[in-house]
Amino acid sequence: MIDQDKMTALINWLVAGAPPKRSFSDLVAEIGQRLISTGISVHQFGVYQLLIHPESPGRLDFWTPKGGARKVTISPQQLTQTNYWIGSPAEACMASGRLVVHNLGDAPEFDARPLVQKDAGHGYTQFVYAPLHSHYSLSASVASFGTKHEGGFDKDELNALRLLQAPIARVVEAFVLHEGTVQVLSTYVGRGAGERVLQGNILRGDTELIPSIVLFTDLKGFTELSNTHPVAHVIESLNLFYDLAESAISQNGGEILKFMGDGLLAIFPTPDDLSAQMAAASGAIASLKDIQQQLGGMSRSDLKFRASLHLGDIHYGNIGSKSRLDFTAIGPTVNLAARLMSVADDLGSDFVCSEAFHHLVPQRTTLLSEQKFKGFEQPHPVYAIRQEAGIKPPNTSA
Repeated sequence: MIDQDKMTALINWLVAGAPPKRSFSDLVAEIGQRLISTGISVHQFGVYQLLIHPESPGRLDFWTPKGGARKVTISPQQLTQTNYWIGSPAEACMASGRLVVHNLGDAPEFDARPLVQKDAGHGYTQFVYAPLHSHYSLSASVASFGTKHEGGFDKDELNALRLLQAPIARVVEAFVLHEGTVQVLSTYVGRGAGERVLQGNILRGDTELIPSIVLFTDLKGFTELSNTHPVAHVIESLNLFYDLAESAISQNGGEILKFMGDGLLAIFPTPDDLSAQMAAASGAIASLKDIQQQLGGMSRSDLKFRASLHLGDIHYGNIGSKSRLDFTAIGPTVNLAARLMSVADDLGSDFVCSEAFHHLVPQRTTLLSEQKFKGFEQPHPVYAIRQEAGIKPPNTSA
């Protein structure tokens, strides 16, 4: 018997936006718990989503009373090349936009799948897949309701699940829109910049002063590579380098602000505190080491890179035209870091740094020379980052 008061309360809660705000997994878990409280014999509740995401375009969040909330990502290959998704009951529901009722053991087109067999082994008798129609999001979603009740959901339960379709769809759509917006912005403008945009920091000229380690890096010999290899190989090499760089930099406390051709600009924000600055400097060096080790492990001797490091204040924020803005970093600190890398080859070193950076890790650096840079009145000492824990010594030839 369905408790109509609790059913009404569940619908009202969903219509109100499922307050308070929480993670999507928490939302799925609470919907599942509230479903059980209504008396519906649901033993699993889940939501399939197809997302605008370059690496994980599909996702399943589901909840069971015993296992709690869990999340499974669906890779591009699983989504487009395997029967993990293609031809599944959830895919059939999403493609048709209609309810799909799967009685386990009575649907040969579904039952041979390993995941369905696993569910059958756990005692599930029926799954109901309900399309969650979206009005504003390009993403698609499906709700799934699983039961172990003999004979599946009864007529009243199926009707109740249909009544929940639209309220669940509105809440899911809101979460998908928010998470998708964060993901897309973070993918294209950087994690920190994406968060700033969503927080409303979108006025042109709206910048802040951030003390930071600045890192410039680019591939060596890229012009020759791009002139002598097929475009597909060049793009693959660039993407590989950027993947390794993004992973290493983020894991060591930094953030990539911009990809520039065959190079990138990254920062390791740090407060005006010597210990914190030393930690940021060590993280920046560790990121170079990690990239090098990964390339070596892949036997990609054709991909070598150089880098420059500097410490100082940067102006970070919205800069651009009235109709095209960009989150970027500017200022003398950024300019000097760029100038340092421009002389790395001439000084025979792949990794160079400024005097300000040298003072944070003096045991890791060797003075190369003083250089006069365009736009700077005084000459600046240039240091090589010495070999240690995988960092190469200065080259003997450019």
